[in-house]
Amino acid sequence: MAIDITGANAYFGATIETRSESWTRIPLAQRIAAVAQAKDLIQRRLADPIVTDTTVVRDFPRHDAAVYEQAYWLLKANAVISAVNAVPFDPKQGIASLVANERAMQSLNTMITPVAWDFLVVDRNVRLSRG
Repeated sequence: MAIDITGANAYFGATIETRSESWTRIPLAQRIAAVAQAKDLIQRRLADPIVTDTTVVRDFPRHDAAVYEQAYWLLKANAVISAVNAVPFDPKQGIASLVANERAMQSLNTMITPVAWDFLVVDRNVRLSRG
């Protein structure tokens, strides 16, 4: 099964997902773009190609679920970024605060959400190395 908007809509379906209403309120074009961006982001982090035939609860890894969770995260992160950018700059905050906020907001679109990692990693005790 392809990892696309049809699969995402099924994943966030009302019968199995509490975020269904939130997902369907987002314009379709934005959801399609988010699924594509999430798929690309996760693919870049994986050593192997994305597997598209693991689509039921007991399958592992669940690349489809990881992509859909990442897409949802990206849409919510973009909403936060838009809200923050809509607030006028307060000179009392200082430029350093503004730069720190900008860096933090940019990282929202490049990090993998912990929920997506749950579908990609078996053991939560993952060792990370400095590269």
